[in-house]
Amino acid sequence: MSIRTYAVNCNDAWLNTEGDDISGSYVKYKDHQEVVAALEAKCAALAAENAVIKSAIPEPRDIEDDNDNMDDVSLAEDFGFNHAIERMRRRIPETPVTDALLAEVRAQAFNDLCSVFVKDATVAGLDDGDIVTVKEATDALLHCAEQLRKGGNQ
Repeated sequence: MSIRTYAVNCNDAWLNTEGDDISGSYVKYKDHQEVVAALEAKCAALAAENAVIKSAIPEPRDIEDDNDNMDDVSLAEDFGFNHAIERMRRRIPETPVTDALLAEVRAQAFNDLCSVFVKDATVAGLDDGDIVTVKEATDALLHCAEQLRKGGNQ
C-alpha cells in the first residue's frame, strides 16, 4: 500500500508528482485518510479471523499431575487431548485475510532482499557481466537476509 506524494510550487499549488521523489514530500489529508481507512479495515479483518481461531481452542481442564500410574500418552488420551486437537483442526476456518497479509510480507521481504543484494553487488564492484558461482550467490543472499533481519540500511 502506498500513498501519493506531491510537491508544492511557489504559488502553493499542488503538483501531481507521484512517487517518493525529493520534491514530493507532501501528502494530501484526503489521501492519508484513505490509506488509514484501508489499513484499519485490514486490521479489523485480521482481528476477526484471529477471534474465530481463538474461539476454536477449548478451555483447559484441571488434571492431577501427581498420578504416577499414567504415562503422558495415556494421560492425554484419558483427558481427551487428541480429541481436542482434532476438534480445533475442524473448527479453525480458512483465513484469507491473514494468508494475503503473510503473502504480502513474504513478497516485500523478497523485494527487500533483491534490493539489498543488488546494492551489495554494486558496492562489491560486480556488474551484469560478472559470473558468480551458486555458492557465492547463496552466501551473498544469506548475508543480505541477515542484514534485513538486523534492520540494517537497505
